[in-house]
Amino acid sequence: MSQLSNRPLSDTLELTSLGSEGERRVVIVGHKSPDGDCIGSALALRSYLLARGADEVSIMVVGRVPDNLLWLPGAETIHQLSPQSDLEPIRQILAQARLLLLVDFNHLGRIGNPLEGLVAEIVGKPEVRSVMIDHHPEPEMGLVDEIYSDTSACATGFLIAELLGGSESRELELYGGADMATCLLAATYTDTGLLRHGAITPKLFRTIAHLLEVGARHEEIVLRIFKSDKLNRQRLLGYIINERTTYDLDLGVAVFTLRQEDFDRFGIEPGDTEGLVNVPLDVAGIRAVAFLREQRDPDEPVKISFRSQGNLPVNEVASKLFDGGGHLNAAGAEYQGTLTDALALVWQGLRQLVQDYPGGRD
Repeated sequence: MSQLSNRPLSDTLELTSLGSEGERRVVIVGHKSPDGDCIGSALALRSYLLARGADEVSIMVVGRVPDNLLWLPGAETIHQLSPQSDLEPIRQILAQARLLLLVDFNHLGRIGNPLEGLVAEIVGKPEVRSVMIDHHPEPEMGLVDEIYSDTSACATGFLIAELLGGSESRELELYGGADMATCLLAATYTDTGLLRHGAITPKLFRTIAHLLEVGARHEEIVLRIFKSDKLNRQRLLGYIINERTTYDLDLGVAVFTLRQEDFDRFGIEPGDTEGLVNVPLDVAGIRAVAFLREQRDPDEPVKISFRSQGNLPVNEVASKLFDGGGHLNAAGAEYQGTLTDALALVWQGLRQLVQDYPGGRD
């Protein structure tokens, strides 16, 4: 049975025990609709494992990698799956894996179809060492051989850097180098909104300093991830603020929605909405935000993202009303039904939450 591991991550990722040369094959699986922390963390581990002697490292996700992450080292190798994907090559890669890493998610249901079932088939096989590395609450115990979980970590990328010794170790210099450091810093920056939210600690800044010493490309990350909006996304942002967002300043809540017709109107993809949920938090007095969006397939559930400031645990709304989850200030969920019905439930949940947790941003 899996347990929270006390072993150094570098020992767990040791490859010689997987077999002789030619057999050291690794698969890294991220969560569906991958974000910067997921992709940055997976690519960092890929770089590290190849440097340590892996014969092949494959990364798999369900959904498109956001365009502003495709420049990260190794991103061109990621298998981006959809329900229409040819799964036979994926089955073959998984069948040859000797090390399986589940990165930036806490249970199999976060993988998404069609990959979830394929991964479930190999987890637990004696010839496959399986490891989870994540910072979300309530990891699925009993699933993998070892779990590295720390809910106090602001990002999985930061957690990986710490697990490999942080600023006290030469592990990154020896095996990761500038490419790995860049991916870890990108992961950390994206999950904290450029250090604007999450667990911002002195240790985090020491780790960032170490990543910069190893060669992380700070300016390139900021320019290519945070300052590379498509013009249509900027126009969409104005539309959201002016026409799609309801601000309740007395309640301290803002909620906005996007329908499929909005995506068509502005010529954008779901990945282009990454980070938009944080924008209303810049308005004075807003403590919590919810963003709901339809998907192109009407049979697919409504996607819901929650963000908050201070002590307001939006993960309670995600969990209680939608069987979702996440962190105190950042959570997500899905609703199998209409956008209108989901919207009514979101307002109900947020009103109750603000009543249960009165106060300002602190």
